[in-house]
Amino acid sequence: MQVYLDNAATTPLDERVTATMSDIMKNNYGNPSSIHQHGRESRTILEKSRKSIAKLLNVAPGEIFFTSGGTEADNMVIACAIFDQNVQHIITSKIEHHAVLHTVERMESLGMVQASYVNLTDRGHVDLNHLESLLATTQANGEKTLVSLMHANNEIGNLLDLAKVGELCEQYGALFHSDTVQTIGHLPIDIKGSKADFITASGHKFNGPKGIGLIYVNQEV
Repeated sequence: MQVYLDNAATTPLDERVTATMSDIMKNNYGNPSSIHQHGRESRTILEKSRKSIAKLLNVAPGEIFFTSGGTEADNMVIACAIFDQNVQHIITSKIEHHAVLHTVERMESLGMVQASYVNLTDRGHVDLNHLESLLATTQANGEKTLVSLMHANNEIGNLLDLAKVGELCEQYGALFHSDTVQTIGHLPIDIKGSKADFITASGHKFNGPKGIGLIYVNQEV
């Protein structure tokens, strides 16, 4: 008998997911952007899925966007914050997932954004006092800022106080993104209460298929 103990990395497909996917791939192969019957049927399934996810997360369906996974979701948030929201400064940490860390480093190397890294405690938690100091500095400099900090670290498991960080970001006029890939589907998350502007997740972390992720984008952004 095999024992699988690596669910923090990826999870097996739930049998109900497998059955639903198999049925849809066999019978609903139309392009959801097409206007013929097959396309409209696929579009209905897609939008029903979006509404179901939005209901579970207590957000509006129009705030949910599908991606090919958590990495693309993180990349997209950072790129869109810079190009569409005119973010000039990103505050993150040195222990973020590479989907965030490498993207921020690349954008900074191209001169598109300035990055600051919040200090960590000796147990790996974000130093909220230092975060507030960084936010105060970027506000004083008139720099539009994005804070990108993961909800749960994928290696040491530390949890971020989303509500507290969200309050600090709101206080200093910064946008807030949290990679919740490790926690959505496992821990209750009050997205609206967290004041997060962007939340990212990946289906394969909670018994869904690989190759599907999502971004929550606060409709007020």
